[in-house]
Amino acid sequence: MINHENSSSKMNSFNFSFALANKAKADIQAEYSTLEERISNITDSEKFYVNGFPILKNILMLQPKKSDLKKLAKAMDRLADLIEVYEEAQSKLSVIEAVQKDPNWFAWTFGDFSQEIDQDIEQLFKTKD
Repeated sequence: MINHENSSSKMNSFNFSFALANKAKADIQAEYSTLEERISNITDSEKFYVNGFPILKNILMLQPKKSDLKKLAKAMDRLADLIEVYEEAQSKLSVIEAVQKDPNWFAWTFGDFSQEIDQDIEQLFKTKD
C-alpha cells in the first residue's frame, strides 16, 4: 500500500507485487460486476421503458457523465410537470379545430335539439288551428 500522508514528497520508486495486483483486480472485478448488474437491473426494467422503448439503455450507450445524467434528470422533472398541461391544451385545441372544420357535424353529433323539436311540434299544431 502507498502511504499518502506526506504528499509533498515525491515518490521515485516502489515495490510492485503481482500477488497484490491480482487481488486488487479480483476485488475490482467483483465490484464492477455488482455495479454492472445493478445498472442492468435499472436499464432493462420495463418500468422505465417509454412506449416499449428502453430509453435508459439507449442513453447509456452515449456514455454520459454523471453531470449529463443529473441535467437530464432535472430536465425530465420539469418536462413531467409541463407535458400533462401541454396534452390537455392539445386535446382542447383538437376539439376546436374539429368544430371549425365541420361545424355541422359537431352540431348534429353533440347538439340537444329536443327543445327545438318540441317547439316546432307546438308551432305546427298552433298554425293548423
